[in-house]
Amino acid sequence: MPEEAHKAVDRIRRGDPIECSTEAYHSEIRDALIHFALDCVDNNDTTRMRIALAEVNRLDKEHGYVASAKSPGELA
Repeated sequence: MPEEAHKAVDRIRRGDPIECSTEAYHSEIRDALIHFALDCVDNNDTTRMRIALAEVNRLDKEHGYVASAKSPGELA
């Protein structure tokens, strides 16, 4: 995991908000947070999962993230 992504996940574990550049968020942090949320689901930690996804939602708005409009078959 890249350094910026690792720091972001550590901040979520401590319950702190994430401060990052738009470039870092789009390139590595967003994916790391989503993977962390999925790991929380696997460990029955729904509270941290919700916190991580809420942070993804907040950072999506802050950094202007727009999801792709491609159909699932076109993502591969």
